[in-house]
Amino acid sequence: MLIIVAMGLMFVSCANKNNVNILISNNHRTDTTNVTVKVPVDEILQHLDAQNVDSLVLLNEKNQQIQYVVTPDKKDIEFVVPVVKARSQKNYSLNIGNTQLSDNLFSFRTTSINITL
Repeated sequence: MLIIVAMGLMFVSCANKNNVNILISNNHRTDTTNVTVKVPVDEILQHLDAQNVDSLVLLNEKNQQIQYVVTPDKKDIEFVVPVVKARSQKNYSLNIGNTQLSDNLFSFRTTSINITL
């Protein structure tokens, strides 16, 4: 029994370094449209097993790949979010490989980067 508990604790304590969720919150009373979101590269790399952000895959809530650009100073990535409803959230995911957003949402200890509009 003790071995099972110890193994369970080890499994839960393992951090997922293949993806990071980006939670975009709109706390305003109105919807936002075509908002350019900036995410710091340093924050992304501290959560992922990657050397740079050039080869990462960005997925939206429909598991569709979204294009992003790295800013000229290489400090942020930028992408456009078409709509964020008033007082709601959108969830995007940056992945090292070709995974699904749903895989990331239900994996243990997936980290999130919070962006407030």
